[in-house]
Amino acid sequence: MNWFHALPATVRGPAWMVMGGVSLMLMAVDIRYLAPKFSVLEMIFIRNVITLAIMLPWAYRTGTAGLRTRRFPLHVFRNAIHYLGNLGWFIGVTLVTLADLSALQFTVPLFVIVMAALILDEDVGRRRWSAAVIGFIGALIIIRPGYIPLELGTVAVILSAFFYACSHVSTKVLSRTESPNLVLFYMGVVFVPVSLVPALFVWVTPGWEDVPPFLVLGATGAFAHFCIIRAFSAADASYVTPFEFVRLPVSAAFGFVLFAETTEIWTWIGAVVIFGATYYITWYETKVLKRNKAA
Repeated sequence: MNWFHALPATVRGPAWMVMGGVSLMLMAVDIRYLAPKFSVLEMIFIRNVITLAIMLPWAYRTGTAGLRTRRFPLHVFRNAIHYLGNLGWFIGVTLVTLADLSALQFTVPLFVIVMAALILDEDVGRRRWSAAVIGFIGALIIIRPGYIPLELGTVAVILSAFFYACSHVSTKVLSRTESPNLVLFYMGVVFVPVSLVPALFVWVTPGWEDVPPFLVLGATGAFAHFCIIRAFSAADASYVTPFEFVRLPVSAAFGFVLFAETTEIWTWIGAVVIFGATYYITWYETKVLKRNKAA
């Protein structure tokens, strides 16, 4: 992979973002494959067992001293909320088209803007509020409440975006004192017991033939997280964020080829509105940050 690291950041950043989006869609396809046999509750639990297993070598090298935290209650809260986000997303995967799933997930940053004002008491200016309002209008274009029935899958995806936003805000608070690897490690530590209890009520013992798809489930989830972090560390957020939009045509292609799903024009229109609002505020915030640093 030395050739990849030798590429300029303007190439590596978008490449990581595209790989992250494709990995998320592969995980969604895998969930669809497992759904007829296993409950989403069990899939979430097994996925997080695999994620924790992936983090154990790092934890071993770090040692006890490096794993200490004074913010364990916040870790518990963050991951309990994140579990609800996972639950909504997994349910959404099984009930809505993959294109709608991707488009509605673009509302996560918009929920974060609102929560930053209400919970973190951040100074959210006129531009951020405008972006949030426009973005939610885009979500309404996709959902079209009153014109089409508001179904469980759509509600689950919107709620998952809300809970993911809560998790992001908690992560921002944790990042002031905790390293990214420590946050990810405690995600596994908390997630496994939290997700085990609901999984026990719907447990179906996997057979050997189920091991490969479950390994894919855990690997694609972990790899998607890894890629997105790498994308933002390689280049400016305002530069790599537009490449997240690649998830929409990729998910539409997967949905069409594998599940004969068709994507309505309203999904594309709403997605463009949501993504445009999200990208504008990301671009503006990066511009302001650079100006402040130069001052």
